[in-house]
Amino acid sequence: MGTLAPDDCKLLFEKIGKGEEAAFREFFELYRSRIYNTAFKLTKSTFAAEEITQDTFISIWTGRAHLIHVHDPLGYLHTALYHKISRHLKKEANKARILQLSGWHAREWVNETEERIYANEGQRFINNALAQLSPQKKLIYELSRKEGKSYDEIAETLHLSPHTVKSHLVKALKFIRNYMKNNALTIIGFITAWLSSM
Repeated sequence: MGTLAPDDCKLLFEKIGKGEEAAFREFFELYRSRIYNTAFKLTKSTFAAEEITQDTFISIWTGRAHLIHVHDPLGYLHTALYHKISRHLKKEANKARILQLSGWHAREWVNETEERIYANEGQRFINNALAQLSPQKKLIYELSRKEGKSYDEIAETLHLSPHTVKSHLVKALKFIRNYMKNNALTIIGFITAWLSSM
């Protein structure tokens, strides 16, 4: 897998910031495997790695208006990835141990300004999709993804069966992905298609 020199990468980010899908596709092709492999290495889950990879690149695309101001594109990309992996690992209460064992020094990548941009823009788009879920599906999604509860814990809290909880969560995730594909241009479909082919 090739990589770009810092100046070339910054130029590519500027093109993405202007909405050029071809530039995004090029960036995605260059770094998708690195992002997926890192996510898989730290989560030990193909499902989590696919979801983290998709969400990371979706955040880059949906927050593209800010990319022209980013001085360190790879730092920005790894900051986005760091947030996604951290959120996943926090659910399992072992983030610190896994990050240490893997040699993942994510803080080296973090730029305070870029981190703030990511936090504000990346989640905003997903929240638009969440707002359209039924109250029960939205609650189950939030209990799972934001509070890190297991199927059994959610089932006990809501007086549902674990199977019902899993079914609602799967449907919620499917809706969110479809929403993104329909509302974030064809680029989201491109990401999803690649992940589906793995």
